[in-house]
Amino acid sequence: MKLIRTFAITSKEFYDYLENALMEEIAKNTNKKPKRTSIKKGFTYENKNAKSKIVIDEYVRGHSYQSTVRSATSFIHVRYETEETEEGLKISFEQVMSGDEDIPNKNVLYRTWYNWITFGRMSHTLYDMRDAIIKIRNGESPQNTSMSYDSHKRLKKYLTKKVEEQE
Repeated sequence: MKLIRTFAITSKEFYDYLENALMEEIAKNTNKKPKRTSIKKGFTYENKNAKSKIVIDEYVRGHSYQSTVRSATSFIHVRYETEETEEGLKISFEQVMSGDEDIPNKNVLYRTWYNWITFGRMSHTLYDMRDAIIKIRNGESPQNTSMSYDSHKRLKKYLTKKVEEQE
């Protein structure tokens, strides 16, 4: 599936954000601090938690980034192409997952559901990137959108209190 969006950000901001996110992910998974120049075609690293191997297939700063994530059972190709326009940065985001080739053979309900879920996930990815870039531009710290351990701890405490109140 491919999405194209235009945002009021620059190519430099987008690729700075992308490189920083990649360097953070590489450091987390390899316990080594990578150099910005490491992000280039052919660079490979492993994500031990996801038991997958990530290969940067193409990287041309200011133009495109493509990577492949391979696990024992599947693969995902991710590609970003960018173009500066008068309206802002036009980003083409394409994602191909193993099994996508079988989607046209599925029933219409399944295809619609699959496309809707994939579209939503990809849209969230792009808009989250844009929002983080704008926060960085404004001097704010972009927030991690995943729930932290502390959030779960507070939720558990709240739910425990509610259950005790009912008893």
